[in-house]
Amino acid sequence: MFTRISLAAIFLLIIGTSISVGQPSASEKNVIKALDAFHQAIIDNDSQAAKNLLSESVRILEGGNIETKEEYLSHHFHSDGKFLSAMKREVESRNVTIKGNTAWVSTQTHTWGTYSDRKLDLNSLELAVLKQEEGNWNITALHWSSASRD
Repeated sequence: MFTRISLAAIFLLIIGTSISVGQPSASEKNVIKALDAFHQAIIDNDSQAAKNLLSESVRILEGGNIETKEEYLSHHFHSDGKFLSAMKREVESRNVTIKGNTAWVSTQTHTWGTYSDRKLDLNSLELAVLKQEEGNWNITALHWSSASRD
């Protein structure tokens, strides 16, 4: 009898642990929420919302260039919005790590659709670093790259 109860308890502990491992913590959910809000701001062409999610010292690495907050919001932001609005995106994997008030997130997405009369099927990667300041997660660094899946 004791053995059955012990085995049942161990089984439930293992199942409970494996279920909780797959669920993001509240902090991880808040980090993802900030990144998703930033992506939506790009799609919506809402530069004020995007500005509020970017730290003052953010560096954005894309296409072999590094841009400041002002540089990104003044030009690439708008073209990125047009591009993302025309495309479909599906997150294939996302890994969130949080240490203290710093988080980094690596995301792989499948991005496909037609843009500027070109049919595209891309593997897109994003590495984001966020810092929690005054209870909010702000993006301090972004690196984007894409390659054809063909």
